[in-house]
Amino acid sequence: MSQQTISLKLTQEEANSLRYVLEKKDWKEESIKNEYVALRMKNDNGSVCTLYTSMKVVFQGKEDFQMLIKLLKDKAKSSNKTNVSVEVIPHIGVDEVGKGDYFGPLVVVACFVNDKFLQDTEFLGIGDSKKISDNRIRDIYKEIKDYPYYYVSIVNPKEYNTQIKKLKNVSVLLAKQHSKVIEMGLRDLAEKGIECKEVVIDQFSSKKSRVIDELGPLGKKIKFVQFHKGESDIAVACSSVIARAIFLTELDKMEKKYYFTFPKGASEVIGAGREFVKKHGVGELEKVAKISFKTTKKVIQDSF
Repeated sequence: MSQQTISLKLTQEEANSLRYVLEKKDWKEESIKNEYVALRMKNDNGSVCTLYTSMKVVFQGKEDFQMLIKLLKDKAKSSNKTNVSVEVIPHIGVDEVGKGDYFGPLVVVACFVNDKFLQDTEFLGIGDSKKISDNRIRDIYKEIKDYPYYYVSIVNPKEYNTQIKKLKNVSVLLAKQHSKVIEMGLRDLAEKGIECKEVVIDQFSSKKSRVIDELGPLGKKIKFVQFHKGESDIAVACSSVIARAIFLTELDKMEKKYYFTFPKGASEVIGAGREFVKKHGVGELEKVAKISFKTTKKVIQDSF
């Protein structure tokens, strides 16, 4: 990328948030003897940010600064809304993505959240992934993908289809996957001496014991909470966002492998399913789609 120079006028809240946002991205402050410069920072890429006393900021370097500016504005907005510190009980939240998508995997994520995590991510606007655009999901994930305390299970379509044939019940499969990531998280946190007081999940079955019956030895010892609309819990919301981002990444991999565009969801997939079968054969369908869906019968019938 060629040299970029971006100048903009900041609000007081944005100026106050600038150092915080840049430090989170590993920028370092540089001293400069200029009475009109309030702050000067530089990163390892050689990019420079200069904030003037006039509230004008200038970014210079061979990189795209738009995401950084978006983060700055988000942080300023969150800081402007409230200065009340919110305490959270250290806990794990669990959620899944892909259950209702015909194409792509099932992704289940457990994410541990405490006060420090909230402080570090408050400006990202994490919430229910179903209410956030895919592009924004990808942007948020870039900021938190290196966070060490989330735990993932990806059930690719072929494995999903094998398990559904065996278990005969998607809720049992989900319960087993929830238990898997919960156990992964609790074991890792215990080994690192990190306190976790409870586990919260978004209840997906009318049978409350569904997940409880599948919990491992560590899961059976901890306080377990489940309720509908679980994304109202910050840890469940974080799991939801991370799971959605990973689902999108896995879908990208499928599209590159097959040179094919897979629609999301399950309502408008029959046409794509027919086209895929014509191009790659019915045998490949189980590697990209959840063939237990009723959709499969229509896809195969109309492909021959």
